[in-house]
Amino acid sequence: MKLTFLGTGAADWDINAYEPDKEFRRFSAALVNDDLLIDPGPHIFHFARSTGRPEMFDGVRNIIVTHTHADHFCPATVEKLCFGRPCTLWGDRACLRILERTLGPEKAAQIDFRETFVRMPEPYRIDSYAVRPLRSNHATDDSAETTRLYIIEETEPERRILYYGCDSAWIPTESWNVIKTLPVNVLVLEDTCGEPAADDWRIFEHNTIEMLELMLRMFRKYDCFAPDVRYYTSHMARTLHTDHQTLVKKLAPLGVTPAQDGMTITI
Repeated sequence: MKLTFLGTGAADWDINAYEPDKEFRRFSAALVNDDLLIDPGPHIFHFARSTGRPEMFDGVRNIIVTHTHADHFCPATVEKLCFGRPCTLWGDRACLRILERTLGPEKAAQIDFRETFVRMPEPYRIDSYAVRPLRSNHATDDSAETTRLYIIEETEPERRILYYGCDSAWIPTESWNVIKTLPVNVLVLEDTCGEPAADDWRIFEHNTIEMLELMLRMFRKYDCFAPDVRYYTSHMARTLHTDHQTLVKKLAPLGVTPAQDGMTITI
């Protein structure tokens, strides 16, 4: 399994401030292999253009959504990927409500949408993947929405498991009770709040480095996950972090690699 980070920033990054030779993060999104997109945000086509790969989403056949905040869910992106093409959108019904409100009921009805739920006894079969939506510790303005973390499992040519957990402070107990039973190979943990964010109110829905350190100590104490497990961070806020190299040095003692836009890893 291959994971490409299309964006690694939180919602305070301004795409209009992008300069090719300067450090920049787009809104968080990722591509599994070439066919499964995590979060149809507004910056993914900017990534494709700026890296000289305008065709990179031609093979996307499924999209999963963590939640409907505008930095993670863009109706125009969904329309471009799903309208008149063989591409399915999987997520909370809040996705459909936003599509109906933005694109209109007629056009929204022509998008192949599949409602998914957390706390299901079995994962969803999405083409070659087994996908488990899990509850996150985050909220949107839609009180009926269930925001998600994801476990994505691929069994061929060998079993490999990815945990993708952006936009969630800690891991809710009901989700942890699932995650801890699985030999996860790679965990992408959110790190919205960095070292300048001491005592920031966002700790109630986002992680700090100190929170990550506590979780990592517990993971290792109880020998969680696969023997080859690796840890990455994404969803770093522009205003709550310094530069990338400082973050690399800060996370190195924890055995964690901060992702950058364009980074591709093999799981």
